[in-house]
Amino acid sequence: MKLFFLLLLPLQIYAHTQVAFIEMYDRSGNLIILEPGGRYAHTAISYQGLWLQAHPWRGVELVAKNIIEQMGIIAEVIDLPETTLEPQQVEQMIGLPFDRQYLWDDEKIYCSELVGKLLDLETNPMFFDPQIWPAEFQHFNGKPGLSPDAAYWQVLNLSQQQNQLHSKQSFHPAD
Repeated sequence: MKLFFLLLLPLQIYAHTQVAFIEMYDRSGNLIILEPGGRYAHTAISYQGLWLQAHPWRGVELVAKNIIEQMGIIAEVIDLPETTLEPQQVEQMIGLPFDRQYLWDDEKIYCSELVGKLLDLETNPMFFDPQIWPAEFQHFNGKPGLSPDAAYWQVLNLSQQQNQLHSKQSFHPAD
């Protein structure tokens, strides 16, 4: 019986998912803002003790936390106690190239698209603010997508729902 428990222990450690939201700064120390009022420029999602990210040069990769920290400051990590990622879905994404056009398709992928697809988040019509983004991105306005900040609010909401469910399941009133 002890051996069975010890074999299951590693599975228990990774039985939930976390999503990291990263702030990035330019060379002058200014926060990189991708949308008005936005804060996050990168996201990553935990998987079996490592982090899955869509890196701008290396594409989708599974890396240690210190590699994620090279992208910027992990400003927030949201725990999803009722979510586990499907290995087949993760394996299909590893190695995909980064999508510099931010299109919601399956040939290339960007960081918040990766998180969104793994967690089945809703897309929003994209808006590439001309005050922030170069002119060549304006023709992508209105196409479905997900910014790191929009992913943040959806993941936060999902976490709150799961934590409420988790606390209700853990509550056992005395008979």
